Amino acid sequence: MMAAALAGCHRPEEPPLPPASPHYVIGAPYRMGGVWRYPQEDFSYRATGLAVADPDQTPYVTADGEHYDGNAMTGSHATLQLPAIVTVRNLENGREITVRLNDRGPVSAGRLVSLTPRAAALLGIGANPVRVAVTGIEGLNEQLAETLPGGQHLDVSAAPAGQVRAESLDHPGAGGTIVAAPSGGGDAADAVAVMRDLPASVRQGYVEGGLLWVDAGTFSTLRYAEIAAARTGGRVVPVRDRGKAAWRVHVGPFTTAADADRGLDQAMGAGVTGARIVVE
Repeated sequence: MMAAALAGCHRPEEPPLPPASPHYVIGAPYRMGGVWRYPQEDFSYRATGLAVADPDQTPYVTADGEHYDGNAMTGSHATLQLPAIVTVRNLENGREITVRLNDRGPVSAGRLVSLTPRAAALLGIGANPVRVAVTGIEGLNEQLAETLPGGQHLDVSAAPAGQVRAESLDHPGAGGTIVAAPSGGGDAADAVAVMRDLPASVRQGYVEGGLLWVDAGTFSTLRYAEIAAARTGGRVVPVRDRGKAAWRVHVGPFTTAADADRGLDQAMGAGVTGARIVVE
């Protein structure tokens, strides 16, 4: 009887993950959390919004072919090219970290990024969403696109046969280094780009704070902006978009993430499927 009881409590072992195969990917439009997402390349990406910690740390293969590690300085984003190196600054306490976005998420349309427990803890993220600013590191992201399998490799036949080493961040030689063999010639090993783990370090910056708004879109025509504002109960704000006059529709402001979530749901219910939560 005891043997039978023990056998009944035994959990089958999880099958091992396939080998990691890091590669560059943008991907086709997909549906997540009931919302269509449209991935696109933006090496110098800038955005504000809400960040959360990963809700589940079960090992799996990320969207760019890495193995998920809850202790790594990584995170997820719904639309950016993967992998992408970005800084994430907590606007509420001034802390800033550098992470590699390597997966799709978060599931909620009201969240900008999701971070591993290690990265979230360094940034000061607990159970509640935190206001953040996310900025892409353009030079590193361009290099990832040029060196990783699946990226837009430069065909330079005169490139040296050895490895190309690029170091960045605050601790040269101690992590955050991308090592890649140049494309064009060479054996199969030369075509594989290897990414080292980013250092688990935090920098202290200034506290900015800011109110939460629902961005219901930016329009090149005032009339369309006014229509969107009437549908969402928002207001039209004149802005400059790539050097040209434009009009942005803002709904709010909101003081809590829960209030902003309700505002986002109302905007999406009014047909503004591209609405998102921002901090200003």
